[in-house]
Amino acid sequence: MTTHAGRHTMVTFPSLFSNHTSGPAVLVATSAYGRDTVARLGQAAVLPWLAGADGVEIRRELLPADFTDFVGLGRDCAALGLAVVYSAADVLWEGDRPAASLDDRLREGCALGAAAVKVSLGRYDTGDAAAWAALGERLAAAPPLLVENDQTPEGGTPGPLAACLEAAEAAGCPLGMTFDIGNWHWTNSDPLAAAGRLGRFVRYLHCKGIDHDGAHPQASVPDDAELIAWQALLAHFPDDLPRAIEYPLQAPDPRALTDKQLNRLRRL
Repeated sequence: MTTHAGRHTMVTFPSLFSNHTSGPAVLVATSAYGRDTVARLGQAAVLPWLAGADGVEIRRELLPADFTDFVGLGRDCAALGLAVVYSAADVLWEGDRPAASLDDRLREGCALGAAAVKVSLGRYDTGDAAAWAALGERLAAAPPLLVENDQTPEGGTPGPLAACLEAAEAAGCPLGMTFDIGNWHWTNSDPLAAAGRLGRFVRYLHCKGIDHDGAHPQASVPDDAELIAWQALLAHFPDDLPRAIEYPLQAPDPRALTDKQLNRLRRL
């Protein structure tokens, strides 16, 4: 990623990582370090813990409410050689129209120099030709947009996601998918079946182990058995798919733990 006149030159996602020679690119979501820690230190302060990563997923929900210095945060990431994926909890669709907040999230992603912007699906009905054309125009000058399966029935089950992504493909709208391995458990969906149905749209992988001991699923560090099971999912995705750690990396030495987990995912 290069910079000039305070701006970052955007690179098409995921070709940003196409020259990576030691395996697929691995990123870390700053949320892995815990909401309280990130709120206290700030996302820029945890970036040195990602020294062995190829990139960082900046989380909008962990930025201060009055945060505006997206260019500065992007520079901090670039100074450490970290590509950026910008994650926002906003939704893409509100019924038959793209959400009003989308333009703001795309502008913030541009200011960060993000390789991609990630949002949730929202409530997708059926976008008409005019809605898809308008969305395509908005994305033409923006970072690539990825829609993630979240933990809701409307945005975290294969049916609505497939309907949206297939409609985008038919309309020639450049929309990809973030496949979150763990989130399917919140909607009682089968991850392998979802991978088979949606795999051709996937551009980015969210990795998290799942602990089923409590009343609800909880994100956890994946054990070796989970990593082995993920191999079946990867067979449905593009080769060398960029993947991100989105499970807890909370330890007395977070940098050492991060480096260990990065190596595990690179071998996946």
